[in-house]
Amino acid sequence: MPHLVSSRLSLLRTPLLRTLGALTLGCLILSAAAWAQKDAGSIVGTVKDQTGAIVAHAKVTVSDVERGTHLETTTNDSGEYVASPLPVGHYTVSVEHAGFKRAVTVPLSLDVQQRIAMDVTLQVGQISESVEVTGVAPLLETETSELGQVVDNKRVVNLPLNGRNFAQLALLTAGTAPSEPGARDEGGFGFSANGARSLQNNFLLDGVDNNSNLPDLLNETNYVIQPSVEALEEFKVQTNAYSAEFGRGNGAIINATIKSGTNQFHGSAYEFLRNEKLDAKNFFDDPNSPIAPYKQNQFGFTIGGPIVHNRTFFFADYEGLRIRQAQTVTSFVPTAAQRGGNFADQLDLTSPQQALAADGVSMIPALDCAGHATYAGEIFNARQTQNNGLYASGLCGVPIGGYDASGNPTNIIPQGQLDPLALAITNLYPLPNVNGNGFNFLSNPVRSETRNNFDIRIDEKYTENDYGFFRFSYEDQPSVIPGPFNTGGDGGGFFSGDEDNAYRSFATSWTHLFKNNLTNEFRLRLQPGEFAAFAAQFRQDQRRVVELSGRLPRNSKRARQRRSSSIYFQRYIADRQPDFPPVA
Repeated sequence: MPHLVSSRLSLLRTPLLRTLGALTLGCLILSAAAWAQKDAGSIVGTVKDQTGAIVAHAKVTVSDVERGTHLETTTNDSGEYVASPLPVGHYTVSVEHAGFKRAVTVPLSLDVQQRIAMDVTLQVGQISESVEVTGVAPLLETETSELGQVVDNKRVVNLPLNGRNFAQLALLTAGTAPSEPGARDEGGFGFSANGARSLQNNFLLDGVDNNSNLPDLLNETNYVIQPSVEALEEFKVQTNAYSAEFGRGNGAIINATIKSGTNQFHGSAYEFLRNEKLDAKNFFDDPNSPIAPYKQNQFGFTIGGPIVHNRTFFFADYEGLRIRQAQTVTSFVPTAAQRGGNFADQLDLTSPQQALAADGVSMIPALDCAGHATYAGEIFNARQTQNNGLYASGLCGVPIGGYDASGNPTNIIPQGQLDPLALAITNLYPLPNVNGNGFNFLSNPVRSETRNNFDIRIDEKYTENDYGFFRFSYEDQPSVIPGPFNTGGDGGGFFSGDEDNAYRSFATSWTHLFKNNLTNEFRLRLQPGEFAAFAAQFRQDQRRVVELSGRLPRNSKRARQRRSSSIYFQRYIADRQPDFPPVA
C-alpha cells in the first residue's frame, strides 16, 4: 500500500499533470470573464460611426445614476464592449473617441440577470461636444436564450399578497402553477414550473443559495430567508433554458435581490391589519356563536442612504408579523355510550353482509362462526377468530358481547374485557358537542404565529477596480399550533405543537476588475439555522396524565435540526430514560 501511494504522488510531479493543473486553474480563473452574474446584469453593445464602420478602442463609461459610481471599459477590435457585472439599477452609457462627439445615452433600467444590448453610433466632431442617444433597449430579450420574467419592486409592493410573501408572485410567470394539494410546501406558496416538482425549484438571495434543505420540509417552505417585500429590489423567475451556472434542479430559478442604499436617503414605514370584523362565518361554526376571533398585524420599516457619498451605502429593514387565529376544526370523538363499550348504535340490522365464497367467484351470506348473519357496523372478538372453509378468507368471526334474546349481536363489550389503559386514554377525549354530518365535536383552537426578521446590507466601492457588499439577515418564527381538544388528548395533526424556526444568513461579494475583459467575483455565504418542533404537552409525563403507573415512555419528543452553510446536522432528542420505573 505505501508503494501505491508513493507512485500516485509522484505522478503529480510529471510535466503533463503540471500542465493539466495549470489549465484547470486557468479555467477556474478565466471562467469569471464569462457571463456568470447571478443577481447582477450587464450592458453590451457595438460602437460604429455614421458610415457603419466599427470604432475600435473607444472609451466606454457606464455610470450608476443613483450611486454615482462608474465602470470604464473600451471597445475591442470588433467595436464591441461588455460592462459586467452591474448591480440592479439605472445606468447611463457614454462613449468617447478622438475625432467624434461624445455620445451619452438616456438612463437605462437594468434588471436582475438582464443583458441589455445598447449600440451607439458616433458622429464626427469635437470630443468636447456631446450627443444624447435616445434609443432604448429592445423589450425582446435577444442576448440570451433563457425564458423568465422579472417582478419589479412596484409590483412586489403594490399587488395584494396574503401575508406579503414574495413567493406568491412567482405565479405571475408563464408556465407556473401552485404545488399539488397536500404538498409539504403548500403552506409556503410552493409552485411547479413547466411540470417539474415544486421541490426542484432553486431559490437565490443576492446571488447565493437560499434553499431549505430540511428533510421533509418541516418548515413547510422551499426557502430559508423570507425577506420583506418592502426590502426587495426585484426578483426574476427563470423557467427554461437558463444558464448552466445555476444547476441544482430542473425547476424554476427564483433570483431575488435586497435593495441597496443610494446617494439619497429613502425609506418607508407600514402596518397592515386584518381581523374578523368583516369576515364571513365558517360554514361549520355554530350559527348562534360569534365569529371566531382572528387578529393579524404585519408592520415594519425600511431605510437606506449614503454613508460616504458615491462610495459607501447602507440599507436596513425590519418586519414583524403577529397572527392569532381561531381555527374551525371538526372531529369525531367517542360518545358517552361508546366510552362504556356500548357500540349498539353503530349496528345496522337492515344490512346483512355478503362474503366471497371459497371458489373465489360467487358471493354468499357472511355468517359468523355460530351460523348467525353478520351486519354492517358489527364488531368481533379478534382473539376468537376461527377457521372456516366456506369463505375465500378461510376465516369466520365471533361477535363480541354475544347475542340478545332475538339472536342478534349486542355489539356491547363486556365490562370485564375493557382495558384500563384504553379507558384512561378515552377519558382524555372530550364528549360530543354537536351533531354534524360526519363529525360530532366542534372546536376553535387559537393558532399563534410570530415572526421577526431584519436585513442589513452595506455596499462599498473600495477602489476604481474593486467593489462589493455585505448582507446579514435574521429571522425568527416561533409558532403554536394547538390540537382541537383541550382535555389532554390533543388530537392534532402532523404539524401540531410548538415550533421555532430561527435562521441567520450572511452573504458577501467582492468583484475585482483585472482589465477590460477580465473580471473576478468572489462570493461567500454562511447560513446557520435551527428548526425545533415540540409535540403538544411535551413537558408532561403521560403516565400522570392518564393517572396510571407502569412502564410507559413519556410523550416528550423534541426534534431539532441545525443548519450550517449548506450542511445540515440533525439530531432528535427524546426526553425519556432508558428504563421506565413505575410512577410513585
